[in-house]
Amino acid sequence: MERDKKTLKLIKDKPAYSAVSLRPGNDRGALGLKEGWSEKYGRDLSSEVLGIKKLEGFKEVDPEKHRRKVAAREKKKRRNKIIYIAVQSVLTAVMLFAIAKIGENYKSNVAGREHHQAVRELTGHTSDPVVYATPDREVPEYPMETPKRIEYPAESLPKTREDLLVYKNINEDFQFWLYLPDSEISYYVLQGETNETYLRADIFRNYNRSGCLFLDYRCDPATMSGHTIIYGHTMNDISIFGELRDYLEEDYYNSHRYFYTLSLDSVTMWKVFSVYITTIDEYYIETYFRSPTDYLAFINGLNDSSMYKSDVNLVKTDDVLTLSTCYRLYHGADGRLVVHAVKVGSSPML
Repeated sequence: MERDKKTLKLIKDKPAYSAVSLRPGNDRGALGLKEGWSEKYGRDLSSEVLGIKKLEGFKEVDPEKHRRKVAAREKKKRRNKIIYIAVQSVLTAVMLFAIAKIGENYKSNVAGREHHQAVRELTGHTSDPVVYATPDREVPEYPMETPKRIEYPAESLPKTREDLLVYKNINEDFQFWLYLPDSEISYYVLQGETNETYLRADIFRNYNRSGCLFLDYRCDPATMSGHTIIYGHTMNDISIFGELRDYLEEDYYNSHRYFYTLSLDSVTMWKVFSVYITTIDEYYIETYFRSPTDYLAFINGLNDSSMYKSDVNLVKTDDVLTLSTCYRLYHGADGRLVVHAVKVGSSPML
């Protein structure tokens, strides 16, 4: 019997022996022996276990306790199944919501692009003048290449004052057109009563998720003197100000130093001198200064923040234009991508 207890192996979850006597021929099933056990050890258990009511060392099973254990196990299975179904339902709902948001964003991006393309085509562009901006910036001598005349291609731009008046007649808040060569950044710029006015609205004052480019309400669009700021969203399809991210590449920065603003009165040329990423805690959007000295210290600080060394030496009479857009920082916080440019010349609008 001592040897039997060591060699007999019970199948898992089989109940222990009860006090019922084992009968010849049924011992394998009652003992829970694996198939082939008798043949392997060459033993006939029928004669060895006949008449034994209970093997020594095995406990009897309480039927009621066993029933409760089985019931608890089934209850746990049902609970786990309910939790599984609930989790799957939540994950499915989240997935469907994400798909809906992606679809909404895609639809908004397409609608925004179609809108801006339609706005660009409002004018006939019947004339094809060559517009020059002659640098008139008074600066101290330093090694800075300043072209005598800067020419910009104007195939899809408002080329005349009459073209710009079309947008002014649509919305009196239209101030000028912003154009960055060799990019998709060619948009109208509005100015509302607050910086929320055109955050999600277009030139027709209709809701538009991508909004439009808008001037800080504190700035003077007539003179654009001192520090002027233009805001715009960075959309997933890199529309609006999405392409400003290209300035993070040094080669792009070096080859795209000039851009233009076209108003009813003039074409103004700006030269980029500073590009960087910052947080919303950095107050780079100051527009009021107590003295020219304070202003110079401020714009020199913008220059010092640049990712790349600048060849521009700023003076207190310089006018600076800032392009600001949102930028998602690596740790998930809201950041800003900022491009600063200094006015280097202007020419009357034809």
